[in-house]
Amino acid sequence: MNIFKTLALLIGVALIAYIGSHYALSKSGMVAHETAYERVLRTGTLRCGTFIEPPFTILNTDNTEKGIAHDLALQIASELSLKVEWGETNFSTLADDLKMGRYDAICASVFVLPRGGRVDYTMPYAYVPVYGYVNAKDDRFDRPFSEIDWSKVTIGGLDGEGATLAAQKILSKAKFDILPQSLQIADMLGAVVSHKTDVGFVQPTVFQTFDAYNKGVLQKAFLGAPLYNYAVVFAVSPEEQGLKSLLNNEILRLKTSGELARIMDVYDAEKFVTRP
Repeated sequence: MNIFKTLALLIGVALIAYIGSHYALSKSGMVAHETAYERVLRTGTLRCGTFIEPPFTILNTDNTEKGIAHDLALQIASELSLKVEWGETNFSTLADDLKMGRYDAICASVFVLPRGGRVDYTMPYAYVPVYGYVNAKDDRFDRPFSEIDWSKVTIGGLDGEGATLAAQKILSKAKFDILPQSLQIADMLGAVVSHKTDVGFVQPTVFQTFDAYNKGVLQKAFLGAPLYNYAVVFAVSPEEQGLKSLLNNEILRLKTSGELARIMDVYDAEKFVTRP
């Protein structure tokens, strides 16, 4: 064997070894280093994590779901000839759910937060303000934020939830009663009703749903302004730029075509949610 044949053989062996290590099959039969983007295209399935937060994800009486985020994900999948597999996540576990590959994306009302750089976001498909809600006869909050002694106020929150994190940062002098992540955002308002807390910060649409079943019990606190305004997005792992681009392209197309606005009008006729 001459030197050229030997060199070619060595290069071939090295190439095969590299390909074998890069694409080695795991015990489950999945390609070991396959990206979520590659898996979605190969399987024709987008695995979406979600959580309940009207009007983005609404739980029906028959235990099915609907809402702006839910229908947006289905529309994106339909345009790409994909099917969607849904699973539950929450504010505290969504980053780990993406990292561990439980879901390809979080297709819900994810707020843009730092999250330690562990999550990347699509372009916004909506914007929402967060307001304070208090008991109907509580007039302590009929003044701007700066005129309230927050050290004497207990704020209700939900572990890992966006409005709660904003309140902890902006109103750090207040006391906080944080509910576990297994509960729903509306439970923060229930804590206000029972006087466990003084105020809960949520989206207007969350309050609207709560008020429909508890008419006139709570009211919007004046405070002069919303606590915070959030961009609402889907989330992916930071390394999944292919999947992010895929989702962004469809969100942009649905924005410009007017299809996203029509989805939003179904679930937010009062336009509490700001259209992008």
